[in-house]
Amino acid sequence: MQNTTLDLSLKLAFSKAPVTYGGPVNSDQFSILHGFGEVEGARKLAPGIFVGGSEELMNEVRINRLDAKQALFVKGHAAWVAGQLGREISKGVWYPASCSSDLILRYAGASTTDQDDAGDLWSELMHCMGEEFGEIARSNSGRGDRRMMP
Repeated sequence: MQNTTLDLSLKLAFSKAPVTYGGPVNSDQFSILHGFGEVEGARKLAPGIFVGGSEELMNEVRINRLDAKQALFVKGHAAWVAGQLGREISKGVWYPASCSSDLILRYAGASTTDQDDAGDLWSELMHCMGEEFGEIARSNSGRGDRRMMP
């Protein structure tokens, strides 16, 4: 967390929040992913999944209406030029998938069961997509989603 633009007050409020790798672009910056709702500064990505609103969420943590572990900090992001992602998908570099907010947000501290494989979101999604994708996940296990604490 040395080379980061994350404000010290956010670091302190969310010291127990998990952090995951989002991509190589702006790797010194963070986004906050959560299911708390449409607070000021947050944007809805999908039903039950929001990004942003860290200042408002910090206040919610301070008054104990939000457990800091229920927020997932994403360090950096991926980006593509126009048409690049579509081309990469057609070449099999990326695999589009649809999943529930519960599956994504469990990596932000949502509950898991004893049967859950406590791997990473990417591997879990790949396994859900079928054996062919599960094999890709197994062969690339441990190369991504290195979570850490802020």
